[in-house]
Amino acid sequence: MKNYDKKITLLPRGINDLLEKKSFQDSFLSQTLMNSFKLNGYEKVSPPMIEFEENYTLFLDTTNKQNIFRIVDPISNKPMYIRNDITPQIARIAADKLYKTTDKVIRLSYIGDVLRPIGSQLHPERQIKQAGIELYGAPNVSGAVEVISSGIQALTEVDISNLIIDITMPNLANLIMDNAKLSDQLIQSAKSYLKVKNINKIKTIPTCGKLLSKIADSAGENERALSQLNEIELPPKAKKLIKEISLICDKIKILHPNVKITIDPIENRGFNYYSGIGFAIFSSNVKRELGFGGEYILNLNGKKHYGMGLSILFDGLLRATKIKDKQKRIFIPYKHKTSILSELRKNGWITIISHNRKAINKEEAKIYNCSHILNGTKIEEL
Repeated sequence: MKNYDKKITLLPRGINDLLEKKSFQDSFLSQTLMNSFKLNGYEKVSPPMIEFEENYTLFLDTTNKQNIFRIVDPISNKPMYIRNDITPQIARIAADKLYKTTDKVIRLSYIGDVLRPIGSQLHPERQIKQAGIELYGAPNVSGAVEVISSGIQALTEVDISNLIIDITMPNLANLIMDNAKLSDQLIQSAKSYLKVKNINKIKTIPTCGKLLSKIADSAGENERALSQLNEIELPPKAKKLIKEISLICDKIKILHPNVKITIDPIENRGFNYYSGIGFAIFSSNVKRELGFGGEYILNLNGKKHYGMGLSILFDGLLRATKIKDKQKRIFIPYKHKTSILSELRKNGWITIISHNRKAINKEEAKIYNCSHILNGTKIEEL
């Protein structure tokens, strides 16, 4: 055997092991979130890690094809991709269901790992577990309220507190720039200013700079933001969207009065295929986005169907959670009655059997984080 060298065991940047504590938390979070989604009527589906590349944009308009691992299928010689997002796969599954019937609302949930060649500022990890829900066939406002509320409920059940819902309109700036008939070069410049929210630079954009700067300046607490947006002269589509967001905020406040709602009308980073409204979920307890979602268009035989989704990312969730393994652990001496083990396990004990032939050793029990020890047939607390 080669001499152990720490350098040999290094993993690629952004790819990490989950050791005992985090692995337990990962399992707990997965089970609790998925059960919460199930109780809200969402049925679990499990798409594969790899698909043909043509599937990626077949049903969902997405510009996220750049940050993706590609391989060639040795059987068909077709290009395939390793998923960097599960939502496009759910859109494919939903398209098949919508093709068969459009008479009912479709609710799907999922969980699985995604892999990305390059991490982002918000999510530097390259392998991340993603869990979420997708809703098809519900009206915009009630659909958004259901999805956001389901996300809040699920996160609350895993003891994440001080939640913040940040609502955005990913296509609002594009709508304004399209109406202003800006050149492609000006649009690219404008997008770079909007991305970093440089108000002074935004004002210099010809025709629509002042309007965009007013919109950008309205960002903040939802009541203040909506009040300012309602005073700005906007295209009819934008006015309609703001009215819908106002209704969504009102309903969320009734359902979850302790959740803070903010509005950032020009934020569109990470909202590649979303139209209408988008949203991100944060907690003031952790400096990492916990989840994101919004409305998107699913294309099927030239007909548009609207979906509303939520994706929860575990990189932020694992930082935010304080969940501990509270299951009882008991240390079993080398000499013990085997019949008692099944009874202990049936009653929820984790049994740690000693391979040390010496007498009962309480110090050894503590090494394995046991709270109790078996002494003959008696359970003794350490």
